[in-house]
Amino acid sequence: MTRSTYWIESLVPSWLLHDGGYRHALTQHLRARLEHHGYDVDAPIRIKPVTGDVSAPVGMLMLRAETEVVEFDIEVGEG
Repeated sequence: MTRSTYWIESLVPSWLLHDGGYRHALTQHLRARLEHHGYDVDAPIRIKPVTGDVSAPVGMLMLRAETEVVEFDIEVGEG
């Protein structure tokens, strides 16, 4: 079993950082996306502002929603 971190980033107006409805929608989007691909979400989904190589435009910020998933390692024998 392997734990991996997955995330999505969203460039939004800065006021959305404190908007509960948007944070909930972003959380649900990440959860649905991971479950669609067959992953089991194994940690709370955290949302935080991040900075990158390029600055966000004035009044905007980059939000990252991230969580950990469990992947099952399956070894296929010769057979």
